[in-house]
Amino acid sequence: MRLLLILLFTWTLSAIGQNATKHSFNFEKAATIDLSEKQDDWHISLQHLEAPKPGVSGLRAELMAKKQEIMQRYPKTRTSGHVKSIGPTPSVGHSFEGNAFNGIPNDNDMAISRDGKIVSVTNSRIYMYDAATEDQIDFTSLHLFSSDLEILGSKYDPKVIYDPNNDRFIIIFLCGYTWQTSKIVIGFSQTSDPTGAWNLYYLPGNPLENETWSDYPVVGISGKDLYIGINTFLNGSENNSGFVETCLWQVGLKEGYIGFDLNTNYFSDILPQNRAIFNICPIQAAAESEAENMYLLSNRNTDAQNDTVFLLEVTGRVSNPATQLEVTILQADEPYILPVPADQTANQLLDTNDGRVLGGYLLNNRIYYVQSCTDPNNGRAAIYHGVIDDVNGSPSMVSRIYSQPDMDYGYPNISWTGQSLEDEQSIISFNHSAEGVFAGFSAMHIDAGLNASNRVEVQEGYSIINVLGGTLERWGDYSGSQRMYNQPGVVWAVGTFANGSNGHGTWIAELRSPDIPNSISEELSVVETNIYPNPFLQDINVKFTLKETLVLRLELLDVNGKLVQTLLEDRVKAGINQIGFNGELLAPGTYFVRGSSNGQQVFSEQIIKQ
Repeated sequence: MRLLLILLFTWTLSAIGQNATKHSFNFEKAATIDLSEKQDDWHISLQHLEAPKPGVSGLRAELMAKKQEIMQRYPKTRTSGHVKSIGPTPSVGHSFEGNAFNGIPNDNDMAISRDGKIVSVTNSRIYMYDAATEDQIDFTSLHLFSSDLEILGSKYDPKVIYDPNNDRFIIIFLCGYTWQTSKIVIGFSQTSDPTGAWNLYYLPGNPLENETWSDYPVVGISGKDLYIGINTFLNGSENNSGFVETCLWQVGLKEGYIGFDLNTNYFSDILPQNRAIFNICPIQAAAESEAENMYLLSNRNTDAQNDTVFLLEVTGRVSNPATQLEVTILQADEPYILPVPADQTANQLLDTNDGRVLGGYLLNNRIYYVQSCTDPNNGRAAIYHGVIDDVNGSPSMVSRIYSQPDMDYGYPNISWTGQSLEDEQSIISFNHSAEGVFAGFSAMHIDAGLNASNRVEVQEGYSIINVLGGTLERWGDYSGSQRMYNQPGVVWAVGTFANGSNGHGTWIAELRSPDIPNSISEELSVVETNIYPNPFLQDINVKFTLKETLVLRLELLDVNGKLVQTLLEDRVKAGINQIGFNGELLAPGTYFVRGSSNGQQVFSEQIIKQ
């Protein structure tokens, strides 16, 4: 299908006080793709295999120089952090590896529908899973997804979001690294089934025709509109050296689902009398909402230390001519410090990027958000959790820093886990790493008093991450987290772990508030296990005794935790049971037999194939 002509109507330019300039555009649908009828996929992707290094020009080099100063000022110690861990921990339900990928970094994001369809994206690919069975139900590259658009630039940085009001998915990603090729691709699913048809549009990455291109997308929705934040750069800039400004697209939602022309607003010149903000994060309502306005957050995320927070509000729908962008400048009660690199074993480091706002939600006229930082008490990369009270009145801030004396945290995200609108609690998911601890994925529960639980390891790492060579590795730029809208207290999250091959792996997990009882009793439901013969050559038997009848899933995993074979998923009676299988096809080595029920591990035993 050929690209349809994009119609640019007359710009509406209006300076809104000292806050922003609004430009209005209109775009036709460019194409439709039905994933059930997709063609052969060439899986084309371009990756830049370098990490920031001291002495190299550009913003990344400036960040590294600032981080070295911070590490000297706050050397890593094993003293306590800002907040002591108290309270019950979240539990892990379904949990599985996703998004097979070779390259750096993962840049994970995900969304899940009420009926348990997961769309998970990483760099240049889109994966779809069934949450109940953990099976992959579809897969496509960004290249194939957008092939009918006939745009030839590199496709990268996908983000995905689920709209609970309309039961639809939205995928956005970027195309091109110059002002001539820069595009923002938007896909709206026509139904709740992400494996079906999508309406495709693209927005110009250089709408003001000022020789800039768009990078670093973020995405969020209000009750009516889609919001895409981007950073713009001059042609030929490297390592963020040519940054110009952060801008915001506002796009009509229902028009995209139907396939009608898109009404859009583009906000630029945000705070024109001030130093330009760098990065912007949409803040959605915690629960389903019909709100027509939208809040967003930014900060001084590249400063070594700062306490400034920018609260932005888009005051109405994209179709309302009176809609404007308003900015309130806030002062945090505790400064945030640029996050230092995370330790790995063997003197390797993981880059924690800057201190931008990475996720948040709106509940009861309060915004809860997270970003990366350094804890000055122990010099560790940590989580900064801010709360803005009385958002639409006289906003004020309180904050907490969560850290661990012997561990570095990175790339947090946050979702609400309350049972009712008055129940103010959340789960923060994040990456972890340390000297002697391979990089993995973790979570903690936060109560109404902003007290943090102990860290729960969602997925351990199996090796160092060493893709680039040298001592500094990229760790990712963000991670995904979303409330399960029809299951109060349940969050699905996606993060990074070291995959055992010195690369990045992706882990997808269901996380539950401690207020939700587990379907399995506190004590292990298995009394004992016996495996024979072990080591084995061909046939092997696993005998296990259950305290109670369970729907049991038995899996065979390799030493890196990857699924080799699902052995059984069925109702298994209380008492003594035995399952046997032929392992003749297995290569010699170490494996694990894992039993789980409702996503919770019941037992895991090592076996050795000779």
